Amino acid sequence: AIKVFDKKNPHNDAKMLSNLQKEVETLLKLKHSNIFMLEFKADGLKVKADGRKIPIAYIVMELVEGGELFDYVAIKPFKPEICRFYFNQMLQALHYSHSSGVAHRDLKPENILLDKNFNAKIADFGFAAPVEGRDGSGFLHTVLGTQSYMAPEITSRQPYQGPVVDLFALGIILFILYSGHPPFAMAEARDPHYKLLATNRADLFWKTHSGRKPEGFFSDSFKDLITNMLQFSLTNVFLWLTSLAIAGCPNKWPPIKTLGLNLPSELI
Repeated sequence: AIKVFDKKNPHNDAKMLSNLQKEVETLLKLKHSNIFMLEFKADGLKVKADGRKIPIAYIVMELVEGGELFDYVAIKPFKPEICRFYFNQMLQALHYSHSSGVAHRDLKPENILLDKNFNAKIADFGFAAPVEGRDGSGFLHTVLGTQSYMAPEITSRQPYQGPVVDLFALGIILFILYSGHPPFAMAEARDPHYKLLATNRADLFWKTHSGRKPEGFFSDSFKDLITNMLQFSLTNVFLWLTSLAIAGCPNKWPPIKTLGLNLPSELI
């Protein structure tokens, strides 16, 4: 597929095209089967039927025929084995991206595309940033992304690590894929559902979400995984998930209770 931008169109100004080129250049560094591929050309010409030449920029995009992951989960939640399949693909892609020095920062089902074989492709790196941070400190400061997928570090306007907030968003996505709805509206202390996690009352969090589900719908290992992925500052969880990505995701949700992570009191 090819997307053309008429450079005479006032909406396609230099700033927009520069941001577009930045996103493409970021993607060009990432060559992974579960990351969407495209190519950008800033200076092209389109010849009209009357012979006129129009200056254009254009993107050549990988053909992805399956649509967005969101389109499917909006119809019906996925079975556990399908959730594990996509969780593993996204985890592998994020591990590769982070190892290549790129954090996504806007991960959500709408930005996960599916190819004709229904393999996941992470797309839209418009908010991507270097893992090392803009200043080399390893931390980022800009408040951006999609609010309902933002980690609490971002919503509380604290410095954050790009890979860590990506994994937080992945935890939300996994919850949605299996349950069919988000775990909370926003990761902040005022949110009644997130507050249960923030105050170490995960038992009440899961009791609330289990109310309209069949008995045993959420397995203990699934609850353990999600609870830990949705904590504040997932440094230890990030290291654990990195090792999982390297080893490959097993056929069941692995326990990580030994990490013993809690939310800092300033966020409660």
